[in-house]
Amino acid sequence: MVGGLAASAAATALSAMVHTIVPSVPFPPASIAQILVRTTSGEVNSFFIGYLGHWALRLAVLGVAIAFALSGMVFGWLVARRKSRRLWAGAALPLWLAAITLYPEVPQHLSRELFAAVSLPVHIAAGLIGGYVATRVARESEEVTVVEEDIPLPRRMPGEPQPTRRYFLVALGVGGAGIALGLANLGSRLRDPGERLLTLARLNKAPRRSSAVGDAAFADVAGLTPEVTSNAEHYVVDEEIFDPVIDPAEWTLKITGVVDREVVLTYDDLLRLEAEERYQTLLCVSNEVGGHLISTAKWTGVPLNGLLDRAGVGSDAVEVVFKAVGGYSDSLDVDQAMDDSTLIAIGMNDHVLPRAHGFPARLLSTGTYGYKNPKWLNEIVVVDSPYKGFWQHRGWDKAGKIKTMSRIDVPEPGPVDRPVTVAGIAFAADRGISKVEVSSDGGRTWDRARLKSELSPVAWRLWLIEWEAPSSGEHELLVRATDGGGAVQISRHASPFPDGSSGYDSVTVTVPA
Repeated sequence: MVGGLAASAAATALSAMVHTIVPSVPFPPASIAQILVRTTSGEVNSFFIGYLGHWALRLAVLGVAIAFALSGMVFGWLVARRKSRRLWAGAALPLWLAAITLYPEVPQHLSRELFAAVSLPVHIAAGLIGGYVATRVARESEEVTVVEEDIPLPRRMPGEPQPTRRYFLVALGVGGAGIALGLANLGSRLRDPGERLLTLARLNKAPRRSSAVGDAAFADVAGLTPEVTSNAEHYVVDEEIFDPVIDPAEWTLKITGVVDREVVLTYDDLLRLEAEERYQTLLCVSNEVGGHLISTAKWTGVPLNGLLDRAGVGSDAVEVVFKAVGGYSDSLDVDQAMDDSTLIAIGMNDHVLPRAHGFPARLLSTGTYGYKNPKWLNEIVVVDSPYKGFWQHRGWDKAGKIKTMSRIDVPEPGPVDRPVTVAGIAFAADRGISKVEVSSDGGRTWDRARLKSELSPVAWRLWLIEWEAPSSGEHELLVRATDGGGAVQISRHASPFPDGSSGYDSVTVTVPA
């Protein structure tokens, strides 16, 4: 078994080194994990994303990497009674076959054929290392006979560790180091384009907000979510384990399909176009009631309808499909794609769009959950029939329309002082928020909260209320929001799958006597 472990550990470490030196050669555990993520059901994805956020992907790839590094023990157990070095030399080949079979072809990586050719010598070398270790363990474990006295003696010195244990620990160390190196993805850690300020010749700035009486009170509420989320703190959920590294000098955005003419835009072309700036909240469909997969940023983008007008959308067009580097895709109906509010975003919070948020360009539509806004765009296709995107094939809702939600940020559960400041966020996408209410009696009566003036018609609203507890002891506080059209937030609890969560957020506090 230790020979097999040495082979798989060596395969892990050698593959990690090759990936670090040549990032276009993927780290096999990461590519295998990518396929597993893409083949799991929407309900399973929602469960892990809802509770773990972006850590769901990281833990998935870590689990696959550990299994990859330890898999040789299984092979070692199967061939433990055979001592052929040639047999052990093939110990890493099953890993190679798995990596080839489960290889996701994406633009920034080698083709499957090239990957097979490059990685085969790595796994052969790993198998030879496994064979060498197996032979050494067998030799050092044997007893030798002193001819003159006919006394069997062990090859190792007294007090020296058992060879099996020694090589086992070394193999674990090598495999662990390989996992750390491969998942560090050092070869792709170039400077993030999002570190640069975005400079545009033609930019329509976001309208200034007219502050209202009472807005200043929100600044004094400790623990209340900042109205604008920094790039570093903005939630990130996507199906790509490692963000694609795209060279803007080589990148193009194509507009094809049911159009009068194909349009090809470079990154510099986008930067030269007139751009719009707006504050907008993005909400992940996997967000649980009271969850934090929601953020607000100041986005900069080019109106999509102008780009589609260049191409000339055909009269029989039904939807517009947005395809991303890596294979992800989703769509909007033609009317929404042609709406003035739909942008191709190239900036975030006055900076170039960060890599994690879709550099060089991503879709930014209003009224829809995050999965309807693909990142890392490279093609826009106008189609004449309904289209099923990545998540629709996994059971998620096609329309992806955001449900009205609200959340209590403060106070936290537990003891509180009188009076109690209750505050949080509410969001209803492009419908806006007209009212937020808080109840302390299970929803029988509701007290209206104060709303901070609107940052943007498509951004969340901050709210707060000073609540006077009717008595000491334990109280459950509920919150609900009403959208701009007068529709009250859905009270029925529902999990995120398949069309977003619903229900009232709550917090239980203890009021002293």
